[in-house]
Amino acid sequence: MKLIKLNAIDSTNEYIKLNKSFFSKNSLAVYSFNQTNGKGQRGKKWVSEPYKNTSISFYFRIEKPSEELLLKTNLFTALSVLEILKSYDIPKLKIKWPNDIMSGNKKIAGILIETSIIKNKIKDIIIGIGLNVNQIDFDQMKHATSMKIIKKKNFNLQDISKRLIHKLSSLESKICNHSKEQLIEQFCTNLFGIRKKQKFIIGENLVVGTILGITDDYMLNVGLGKQIEQFDNGQIKLIL
Repeated sequence: MKLIKLNAIDSTNEYIKLNKSFFSKNSLAVYSFNQTNGKGQRGKKWVSEPYKNTSISFYFRIEKPSEELLLKTNLFTALSVLEILKSYDIPKLKIKWPNDIMSGNKKIAGILIETSIIKNKIKDIIIGIGLNVNQIDFDQMKHATSMKIIKKKNFNLQDISKRLIHKLSSLESKICNHSKEQLIEQFCTNLFGIRKKQKFIIGENLVVGTILGITDDYMLNVGLGKQIEQFDNGQIKLIL
């Protein structure tokens, strides 16, 4: 996989989107330890202190699009980040749907997956990962944490980036080795708050429900009273 390391960039995902027409390779990774204007889910800003964290984005030009590709990409990516963090003995790791990685009740990593679609088929996928590594001051972000806060030591940003690149290289061939059912089962096993009473905001209402898992199209299954309802990203908010 071709690698591009940037000294500073507003957003590694945006860098790929602006330059992908010039890429000669079908896959590459762009990473930086100084991302100045990172993006999270639904346009939220990802705040990162310079040279304390790693921000990395992967670009994959899809050769054999399938109906399950995006679902499996979401599942495989979240599970891969979880596996990398487990290798550093980070405790109490869970995946908070849709794409946050939690240690206990605090966010340690975020994932943003974007696609280009032509004639109802995925042309390419961009996977952005922001991982809190050595940052200890998160200002008003009370639900954020980092590897350093948890383990009380510094970590090598280059080493962590290399592990992520190795894990997510050759994405298309790797996810072909996993069935959709297998990935969903693994994802739900590691799903934050599953089968526990939780508070949610739906529209303008505060409700109590139980996360039951995810659907085949990556929606969240929530038990509300005697009913089970499905929610897309942005339709429901879990209150920590």
